[in-house]
Amino acid sequence: MSEAETVKTAMKEFYRAEAADRETEAWIRSGGSARIPEPGASHYFIDRKVSEAIALSKLGADHRVLEVGSSWGHMTFLLAARFREVVAIDLSPESVDLARRRARHYGVGNVTFLEGDAEKLDFEGGSFDGVFSFSTLRFCPHPAAAAAEMFRVLAPGGRAVVDGPNRNCPWYVSIKRAAGIDPHIHDRLYARAELEQLLRTAGFRDIVSKHILFTTKRMPSAAVPVCRVMDRVLEATPGIRDLAGIVMSAGSRDGER
Repeated sequence: MSEAETVKTAMKEFYRAEAADRETEAWIRSGGSARIPEPGASHYFIDRKVSEAIALSKLGADHRVLEVGSSWGHMTFLLAARFREVVAIDLSPESVDLARRRARHYGVGNVTFLEGDAEKLDFEGGSFDGVFSFSTLRFCPHPAAAAAEMFRVLAPGGRAVVDGPNRNCPWYVSIKRAAGIDPHIHDRLYARAELEQLLRTAGFRDIVSKHILFTTKRMPSAAVPVCRVMDRVLEATPGIRDLAGIVMSAGSRDGER
């Protein structure tokens, strides 16, 4: 087994174990909507990422988009509320099954969940108006291959948005370790220039980036109102904003839609 296959197998096992805790019908029905039930701090974190990504994408409600690395649908169901059609792929078959069951239970008809590999997308070139990928490149053994695949399946004039943990954020550099929190397996951090170069090498143009979120999903939900203010202030402060937890980049494929 190659090193890349070893990494992907380990990732599948990791998410198989996580999915096992959510296989019950009670979990599928929980939350009152298709949205994945999570604490308020997690919802705030996800809301920010999705809203910032949609803004950077410059896509409209009539577009067909792909999400690469969808897990159980944390971001997917939010995207489904904003776009005509969403196709979502994930390496973990158990995660795909959970997402399908939630979509079916709550009647979300404009989303298709598929098992798939970010580094070898099973779609024809130019199939999508937009591509979104949240915290997925960080786990890819060959992120350049994944970025190239996103570019390939994007229609001319389309736009892709990706993000990852910021290499310069103190949370990842020292605080997380000092707090005794284990890092994700096979994780990769990105500086802004690295993420932009990844997209540029894949063929993307008009690349823009943004640093967001000083708040982690581990914050108490009661602290979310304070976190909203803190993030707004720190993200607007030159120098300080470069230390935020997430770096998000967007790029276009040349041509007319």
